[in-house]
Amino acid sequence: MDWGLQGKTAVVTGASQGIGLAIARTLAAEGVGIVIVGRTPERLAHAAKVARDAVPASIAPQIHPLVADLSLLAEVDRVAEMALARLDHVDILVNSAAATRTGPFFEASDEDLVETWQVKALGYVRMVRALAPHMTERREGRIVNIVGGAARTPTPDFIVGSMVNAALVNFTRGISRELAQYNVRINAISPGWTMTERQERSFALQAAARHVSVDELERQQTRSIPLRRLVASDEIALLTLMLISDRLPSMTGEDIVIDGGATPSV
Repeated sequence: MDWGLQGKTAVVTGASQGIGLAIARTLAAEGVGIVIVGRTPERLAHAAKVARDAVPASIAPQIHPLVADLSLLAEVDRVAEMALARLDHVDILVNSAAATRTGPFFEASDEDLVETWQVKALGYVRMVRALAPHMTERREGRIVNIVGGAARTPTPDFIVGSMVNAALVNFTRGISRELAQYNVRINAISPGWTMTERQERSFALQAAARHVSVDELERQQTRSIPLRRLVASDEIALLTLMLISDRLPSMTGEDIVIDGGATPSV
């Protein structure tokens, strides 16, 4: 399917691994020029290679890796400035960075709480605040926030992450009306259990807290999902393509849950 994205430009945060990397690779394959952002230079260099390898020979979009810590306001501003300098303009923003601690709430330090809010909640909000004005000026833009199903169904070992996710869903819905008048659409995607490196580390921490093996915990989680399967990163990437394309021009301010039917809510 031709998504009509060739020649577009994007910033993808949290792109050094997992869902962010899957999205960056998928966008590159569609001919989108990308600034990919991550905190770890080695992982980011690998992600840039993966994205470049996905590009068809017939097209050559630019892939720019940019190391940055989005928990810092100055770094967010630097990412926006450099993205605009390298890409000339930004059509698409995908927020996928995260640093969410898993484990019992009362064992979390104050630093853990602050880092989670700064990297994900403030990181997303600040990136939107930094790039949306350029989109509104051009009267064209697409923003996707990768949030998480825990916004609706908090669990005892993911309370802080659930709070952040709920805040981001409300931010997405709230800001969508203001952006809509400038033809800038913003939506959220809330994946359920998605098998990524971060999820594997989370499973290890949760398994230890529950005194079960990682394999047993994964089996328990899978059995709790009606479709009996974890979400694949490529599914999130495909949904992102749909949201940033013009195939769904009337969709904005929505939070789409993709979790195999696990979320028991309206």
